[in-house]
Amino acid sequence: MPKFNIATFPWKWLILIAIGFTLFSSVLWFKRIDPGHVGIVVDLYGGNKGVQAIPVVTGMNFYSPLMTQILEYPTYVQTAVWTRSRDEGRPLNEEISFSSKEGLVITGDVSLSYQLLAEKVPSFYVKFRSDDLVRFTHGFLRNVARDAFNEESVVYSVEELYSTKKEEFLTRVRDRMNKSVREFGVEIQQFGFIGAPRLPENVVESINAKIKAIQDAIRTENELRAVEAEAKKKIAEAEGVSRANLAMQQSMTQVVLEWKRLELQKQALEKWNGQLPVYSSGGQLPFIQIPSGK
Repeated sequence: MPKFNIATFPWKWLILIAIGFTLFSSVLWFKRIDPGHVGIVVDLYGGNKGVQAIPVVTGMNFYSPLMTQILEYPTYVQTAVWTRSRDEGRPLNEEISFSSKEGLVITGDVSLSYQLLAEKVPSFYVKFRSDDLVRFTHGFLRNVARDAFNEESVVYSVEELYSTKKEEFLTRVRDRMNKSVREFGVEIQQFGFIGAPRLPENVVESINAKIKAIQDAIRTENELRAVEAEAKKKIAEAEGVSRANLAMQQSMTQVVLEWKRLELQKQALEKWNGQLPVYSSGGQLPFIQIPSGK
């Protein structure tokens, strides 16, 4: 075995390598953070190893590649679609299934939009240690949605989930999801079914028949109310005409009586010869009321 000879060891190469490493580690690289994104600086070595608390602003940022790493996250709205169809850009059946209060299994296609809050992106990194939002969306976030659906659906009947309380149910699911993901900087914004939830065909027919019966009953009730209102209107009109006729009849009776009285006075005047009675009681002249006008 050859002996180590310190005199012949290539010290200059070792020194050059050390100097090169020092120079390389001191060189600053730069990374551009585009608008609509935020970056975080991750310390790779030292006592403060880990993500820095303050996100990097947009624009040009300098860093040492041997000591730090910059990860970039989008802060604009992200969308996701989970559907049975394989034509929506996903290779698998990703529909969401849940159960009603009666235990009936319901499936549905779901769409949502969410956004990373810039000030909480470090918390997002600490939770998931990745900037792969596709894996987060179709992995973790879909599991959160599936759990929220099942936890909220069991208090609703199948009819309520299909029609009368569907929007209320979706609101409760979205609120539960936000409660689960908001702590690490994710906010669910839009959330809903794509089309109607899928039920067994006989259940759908039964629900639709019940809804139609209720709508027919409401329409019939409205028609009856309209007929009743029209009848009351005609009765009121008839009563009004009757009262008008009665008032006119009473008015005409008064006119006729007055006309008769005037006619009798006229006849009395025509028969008077202009002479006053010779004798009169009390010495007063008889009073004759002469009408004025025609």
